[in-house]
Amino acid sequence: MISLGEVTLLLRGFAEKRSPLRVVVRSLELNFSAACTVYKAEGGRVAFWIGPESDKSAIDFLIAGCIFDFRDVPADEAALLVGENAESGIAALREGTDFELLIMLLKCDDSPEEK
Repeated sequence: MISLGEVTLLLRGFAEKRSPLRVVVRSLELNFSAACTVYKAEGGRVAFWIGPESDKSAIDFLIAGCIFDFRDVPADEAALLVGENAESGIAALREGTDFELLIMLLKCDDSPEEK
């Protein structure tokens, strides 16, 4: 298990680096997956840019009260597009609800050394 503080720091690092992510959210009311980057992580919330930042399309989730853990991401659960590969994943579950958030760091094939 990892703490909310640790997850927040990790997400802020993803925001600073503009790390490519895929987010999957599941609940009875919602089933959502998208390629994104972290917009901000603070106050027990995380917001993601969906698509280019210039579009100003974002989604925000309350993550306070969730239990967090690193996990492997099974391909059938990841909702990845063809050619995408998940490097690692952070799962967030809110006890007593059906809310599940899976944040996957995507592997990048374009490294600066190769260019």
